[in-house]
Amino acid sequence: MISSSPRRRFLLFLTGGAGRQIGMYASGAVVTLSGLAVLEMGYAQIGLAQMAASMLPLVLALPLGVLVDRVRRRSALVTTGLLSAGLLASVAAAIWLDSITVPHFMLVVVVLGIVQTAGGGAQDAYLPAVVKRDRLVPVNAVLSGVASIGFLIVPLPSGSAISILWLVAAVACAASALLFRGIDTPEDPPGPRTRWWREAAEGVRFTLTHPALRAMTVYLVVSTALEEVIEEAAWPPRREPGDHSVLIELSPTVIYSAPAVGALAAALLYRRIGAFRLGWLAVVVTQPFTLLLTLTGTAWGPAWYLMGRFVPWAGWAITAIALLSHRQAITPGRLLGRVGGTLALFIGLAGVTGSGLEALRAGLLSGVEPFGGTWSLVESLILVLGTAGTLAAAVPLLKIRHLAERAHPPAVPLTSSPHED
Repeated sequence: MISSSPRRRFLLFLTGGAGRQIGMYASGAVVTLSGLAVLEMGYAQIGLAQMAASMLPLVLALPLGVLVDRVRRRSALVTTGLLSAGLLASVAAAIWLDSITVPHFMLVVVVLGIVQTAGGGAQDAYLPAVVKRDRLVPVNAVLSGVASIGFLIVPLPSGSAISILWLVAAVACAASALLFRGIDTPEDPPGPRTRWWREAAEGVRFTLTHPALRAMTVYLVVSTALEEVIEEAAWPPRREPGDHSVLIELSPTVIYSAPAVGALAAALLYRRIGAFRLGWLAVVVTQPFTLLLTLTGTAWGPAWYLMGRFVPWAGWAITAIALLSHRQAITPGRLLGRVGGTLALFIGLAGVTGSGLEALRAGLLSGVEPFGGTWSLVESLILVLGTAGTLAAAVPLLKIRHLAERAHPPAVPLTSSPHED
């Protein structure tokens, strides 16, 4: 199955990436359920495995970025897909045969996190070689949308059906590997190898010295650090008596659909606006809606809460898709893996910082009666400061917008002649 048509390459990558996202969601969704229902593990043990699965890829972000730049990206996608499928199938088989053990389960969860992180880096690095620049945003939007609506595509099972979901995840990963294997896109050969730390330093240096990448890094780091604080300050909503039961019942479904709506908006708007401009414009337009959360104690609190959560979350998805696409367009092919690894490292460290800020917030409110005057005042102040910080983080994007947009003008319509490529 080898594709020589640009359109077929586009579709193969799109479906392969979607299959990979489904496999990742299915496996992630069933980990806690399997630990509790099948292995009768405690939350502490499951949390330990999940923490290792998230922290090890962070520690290995730069080495994995170097690895992605040292190998053929298509081969990396095929290999990581097959490895993921094998790991997932081993758990499915062990559950089916009633021979699953805690060490086996925890090892699979940890190794799977590293393998899937490497696959994600290879996917982001391979995309610019497969599709034209004007298709980076729609592909990233589709993949982001599939990931965000996984709870609709892959419902959680119960009882003996748990092993089936592990098998579904394995099949999805294996199918994605076969689809990626069918793409025949010429890749530049990997550059000469030196010591890995020299190659990693080159990626870090390029990220921090390139004006657009440096501005993106500042925004992503600051907004990620503030995200958890804003999320905790916004939950749970403060409700006043009144008949808002419909809004309250719809709230989780509507809010969880926000990233998918943001992905759709990005796919529809990028041709008119351009990827980089869309990224910073989404921040400026959508993030101030977070301030509506300060009104959740009023008569129409659920409505303000719904809007204050939905719009900023959709805007975050638009910005993430737009900035990823712009980064893929302006980064030299030989550095795509290392730049991605650098950003993953910085964003991961920002997440750790965000957890510390959230602990500080919890300490400030300890002993204060929930939803009382002092509580409401402090929470509202945190939301205002968090929103102001997010907007301030976008200032570097605004400062270099003219430079970035000249380097990466608005995309052309998705039409191609029969003689392209």
